[in-house]
Amino acid sequence: MKFELFVAKRLFFRKDKKTGISQIPINIAVGGIAIGMAVMILSVAIVTGFKKEIRGKVIGFGSHISITNLDNNNSYQTNPVSKNQPFYPALDTVENIRHIQVFATKPGIIKTNEQIQGVVLKGIGTDFDWSFFAQNMVAGDTLVIQETKRTTDIVISEQLANLLSLELGDKMSMYFIQQPPRHRRFTVTGIYKTGLEEFDKLFVFCDIKHIQRLNGWESNQVSGFEIFIDQYDKLDETGLMVLNEFAYRFLEDGSRLKVRTIKQNHPQIFEWLRLTDTNVWVILTLMLIVAVFNMVSGILILILEQTAAI
Repeated sequence: MKFELFVAKRLFFRKDKKTGISQIPINIAVGGIAIGMAVMILSVAIVTGFKKEIRGKVIGFGSHISITNLDNNNSYQTNPVSKNQPFYPALDTVENIRHIQVFATKPGIIKTNEQIQGVVLKGIGTDFDWSFFAQNMVAGDTLVIQETKRTTDIVISEQLANLLSLELGDKMSMYFIQQPPRHRRFTVTGIYKTGLEEFDKLFVFCDIKHIQRLNGWESNQVSGFEIFIDQYDKLDETGLMVLNEFAYRFLEDGSRLKVRTIKQNHPQIFEWLRLTDTNVWVILTLMLIVAVFNMVSGILILILEQTAAI
């Protein structure tokens, strides 16, 4: 038996030990250290889980990396690019890239008998990854997109459904401000809820062929590409690789591509998530100070009590 363990057992676990005046302060110190450690671990776990959950939902709406026309601004009314690119769909064979899909967006207005609401219609194709929204569906099913036939089904959020008094199977009208103004009728076949109110209130999903026809695009023209990766820690590295490979060249029509990561598309959200780390460090520092104080106090009490033995 080690000497240190032998001395500790003799001091704290001997049967003939009498309860001294120092026993209560020592127990308080040990309890304070234990509570402080538990609070530190719990704080880190909560903040880390919160950040991961919010980040995953934002990425579910916008992917890790997007490739669009360089002429596009921050508007959802986009200039098209051809989906006949050398990296599509073969880019998902590159290391750390899990999936690539096409998309198109167009702002519009949903009008019912009593309500009106501006939204962004996001068109998706047969390659759309429904894994994120499938986990957040509260009613109905996801869209079934076919290559040749255009479907009028649409998926909206529970927040929009409540706001516009829509249910599964209801018909809804959507208007688009352009010249000439356009109108489309959709059928609600799915309702989702992610908990991100700003995004839930904004996005509805339909067949990409509707947006292509509304914009007068060819069947091979889209707003851009969305790329999902396996390891978020390598987001900047993978984004730089895609940027270097595909953004610094002109396409056949004279346009160029723009590559942006999800952090560049939504800087305010990820900056807010980064600031939550400050709260964790403040809590850890305070708990560490308390733990050190309790440890020093307990050790001093033991030393004073065991001066003769020392």
